Amino acid sequence: MEPICVIKDIYKTLYQFEKDFLDAYELTINEAMLLCCLKDGECKSAGLICDFIGLSNSRVSKIITSVEDKCLINRTICKEDKRQMIFELSETGKTKVAQMMTAELQIESLFEKLTECMKRD
Repeated sequence: MEPICVIKDIYKTLYQFEKDFLDAYELTINEAMLLCCLKDGECKSAGLICDFIGLSNSRVSKIITSVEDKCLINRTICKEDKRQMIFELSETGKTKVAQMMTAELQIESLFEKLTECMKRD
């Protein structure tokens, strides 16, 4: 199979996984990664969240706003640097993280499907 077709199949598989994840948890994968970044209970700056998720500042800013709109995180002004915002999980966010931590995400099934994509001729 041509490499571009393999990439298409991989993308479709990942898209379906994210769609199923969204249906189950009412969160995108990126929103879930943001919550995962904050699950240790420590406040984090937007820059640290960007580093954790691996996306651009502008994209993470949109994700932060989305998660904030869902009341899953709290934003406060950093005491040391009033120009900087820091983020932490809200009580609702902690509940959502606990729900996701105990869930079966079907990761093995995802890997099997991705492996199948790579084997197609």
